[in-house]
Amino acid sequence: MKKIVVLIFAAFFAFSANASAAYTAVSQDLYVSQAAPHKASIGLWSTTNEVVQITVYSKSPNGQLSPLYSKNVAIGPNVASPVEFSVGYLSPGTYVIKGEFQGSYGSLGPVSLYPSF
Repeated sequence: MKKIVVLIFAAFFAFSANASAAYTAVSQDLYVSQAAPHKASIGLWSTTNEVVQITVYSKSPNGQLSPLYSKNVAIGPNVASPVEFSVGYLSPGTYVIKGEFQGSYGSLGPVSLYPSF
C-alpha cells in the first residue's frame, strides 16, 4: 500500500513540474555604441500559439544582468517574425535579451538592437 501511495505522489509531482515548465532563450551579448532611443528586432519561433515574455537587460562588466524593459509578445507558427518594438533610450554598453516561452521549447534569434531616430 505504501508503494502505491509513493508512486501516486511521484506521478503527481512529475506531472505538476512538467505542466508548469517554461523555456528561457537568451541572446548573445548585444553592443550599443550610441546613446539614443532604440528598437529591438527579435526573431521568435514556436510550434504552438503562445505568449512570450521578452526582457531587455543591461549587462555589467562583471556579468550581472539588470532588467530594463519587458514586453509580452504573442507568437505562433503563423505569426510573422521578426517582431520589432521600441525599448526606449539606451546608453552605450552591453545588453542581453531573454525570451521566456510558456512551452518547453522556443527559438529566439536573430536578435538586434538599433537606434530609432
